[in-house]
Amino acid sequence: MHSCIVCNNKKLHKVIELGHHPIADTFLKKEQIFQPQKSYPLNCLLCTKCGHLQNEYIVPPEERYVENEYSYTASNSPISRAHWQEYCDTVSDVVGLSAGDHVVEFGSNDGLLLSYFSKKKAEGTGIDPSPNLAKLASKRGVHTISSFLGKESLGAALKRHGLAKLICGNNVLNHIFNLNEVMLPAVKSLRKDGYFVFESPYLGETVQNYLFDMIYHEHASYFSVRSADYLFRKHDLYITNVERNKYHGGCIRVYASKDPSRYNKKLVADFIRSENASGLFSLATYKKFMAKIQKDKFHTLNLIYALKKQNKKIAAIGAATKGNTLINYYKLDGNTIEFVTDSSPFKIGKYTPGSFLPIVHDNKLASEKIDVGLIVSWNIGKYLAEKIKKINKKIRLIVPGEKKLL
Repeated sequence: MHSCIVCNNKKLHKVIELGHHPIADTFLKKEQIFQPQKSYPLNCLLCTKCGHLQNEYIVPPEERYVENEYSYTASNSPISRAHWQEYCDTVSDVVGLSAGDHVVEFGSNDGLLLSYFSKKKAEGTGIDPSPNLAKLASKRGVHTISSFLGKESLGAALKRHGLAKLICGNNVLNHIFNLNEVMLPAVKSLRKDGYFVFESPYLGETVQNYLFDMIYHEHASYFSVRSADYLFRKHDLYITNVERNKYHGGCIRVYASKDPSRYNKKLVADFIRSENASGLFSLATYKKFMAKIQKDKFHTLNLIYALKKQNKKIAAIGAATKGNTLINYYKLDGNTIEFVTDSSPFKIGKYTPGSFLPIVHDNKLASEKIDVGLIVSWNIGKYLAEKIKKINKKIRLIVPGEKKLL
């Protein structure tokens, strides 16, 4: 029987069902496309006690981060770089970061954020399980422990610069299936005046805007303020502030302190009241969610099939993890899509999981005379549209769910 990974409640409702999917961020080398590929059920369960939404099936973390090269890098797009610079500046001001303070980042990726903190004279330590990312971070001069988060890796971090003034877990706390096991040593690693700050896609935005492609196996959790507050208070952390931003289609940035006098009870209560009023924890809301995404799928596929009857060449724009959820849920493959384009050297030359579409450079949109681009990396859709139009002025664009070309 499943139990909630935040509160351990066993009364959960299955509210989202997307079928079987491969691991969305596992882009394949050519020799791998001829090998059997695993797929897993991609369904979500809603907790009746704390309101947390989580994946029904948890893929072993070793398979997600170690056995396969992790392909997302924070430095790859100007939008990402600008976002993490803003994060560094804002968080440093809010927590009162000083020169020499120790900053520990869970899931530190290629070291981009910690490199920004180092410019403020903070001492940074990254923890990331992906060996390829740890190497990239080391080349940037960011000390990174290539390991899963836990007592041992945190102990190794503290040996370098002592207790942390700031622990960050951005777009990673929602990846961890053993949350309570990880939070115990994390809280002990903070100074008395320390802060735990995490940012992740906000469940409210995901549900309200029908962002089903934010759901994939890498995301074990989908946080509301209600479930984040429950998790933190369980481990003697108290939310001091919650900020919202439009990164990844809509995120929350949550600040928590070890000092109970800093608990912003009114702010938390206001958020939870709004979440309840919106129906975020109602089964009816998720029935509506499933009906809408199925309707959008129908309209997008009708448009694609009509274009193929006209012998139009269609490419997918953006080899993103969320794009793989969409491509596999829509069951698109080489019969409808020529290839997927991207600018990341870590993805070009590989193939998308499940659909086995080749990933090529964006410039192929011109040389291959592509008529229509399907934007699957919608969160940076405006940036991609402007970029793609410069490469191929005649290309028309499809945004999933829209009934006409742009």
